[in-house]
Amino acid sequence: MQDNFSCKLLIADLRIWVHLGCSEQEKYNPQLVSFTLEFNFKSSPKAVASDQLDDTICYFEIAECVKKLCQQKQFNLIEHLTAEVYIAIEKELGEKRNLISHFDVTLSKLHPPIPGVHGGVSFSYTGNRK
Repeated sequence: MQDNFSCKLLIADLRIWVHLGCSEQEKYNPQLVSFTLEFNFKSSPKAVASDQLDDTICYFEIAECVKKLCQQKQFNLIEHLTAEVYIAIEKELGEKRNLISHFDVTLSKLHPPIPGVHGGVSFSYTGNRK
């Protein structure tokens, strides 16, 4: 297949319960957060033609990696958790990281304890491959 177009993999609205917050009281009960993960391929992955999982990124493994990290400890800030998830995904990709030009991790805290905030609060982390 020709590579005159772009390819990306999007994992949208991966919801995970996590102990997250600035105060111990806020962290005590897990909160539901949502991750959106976007992987931009350098070129069409071989899986487009081969129909083989080995020729692309396994989104099940990525989702499990994020869940595992979120269940391991407590976090104070969405910025820190987002960066930790980015690093964990980078490690999980291993050699398949070479397929990706860059990827983005966006974390949305769906119900922050802030009066008047009804649409949640989000933070995004993007790394470019040099």
